[in-house]
Amino acid sequence: MDSFQELEEDNSYRSLREYARVSAFLPVRIRPVPEQERQSLRSRIVVESALTEHPEMPEIEDAVLSDCLQILNSKLDTIIRLLAFPSDSHKELDFARVNISAGGLSTSSSECCALDDLVEIRLMLPTAPFMIFYVYGTVVKCDAASEKFQLCIEFTEIDDDIREQIAKYVFHKQREILRKKRSSAP
Repeated sequence: MDSFQELEEDNSYRSLREYARVSAFLPVRIRPVPEQERQSLRSRIVVESALTEHPEMPEIEDAVLSDCLQILNSKLDTIIRLLAFPSDSHKELDFARVNISAGGLSTSSSECCALDDLVEIRLMLPTAPFMIFYVYGTVVKCDAASEKFQLCIEFTEIDDDIREQIAKYVFHKQREILRKKRSSAP
């Protein structure tokens, strides 16, 4: 098979997808859903944040200094949120390379799941405040890949708000990738 034909088949496969996809390194945990839990499945968002009161930053005449202070303030807010995470739910997540869209995700796994198995996906996107998404999906593919398995999951129980948050993240990540490509082009 020549490379042109492979490219053509790859493009036709992509056109079948409903949502844009992006690869990222994200905290995620996937687990099979036991039979007794299947009646009460509900996707949800758990918001984890540290609420503290701070005075507003004063207006600064020097625009460059003001921008620098805003950047530092934003970074400090992120560090404070990381240190003050109220629960350990984020610690149960492992960072993994995922290919994600608003319709599903694929990642490598140490365990293989059977086709059509129902799984719970806990996923954290880099947002502020931190949000852990609980969504459910069915396994559409599980192939052996070296020492692990390539697991592909289609979201089946996902709230529209969560789907929208994931789509926004994918769009933001794609814009970031395009900016990097443009800045490195001669």
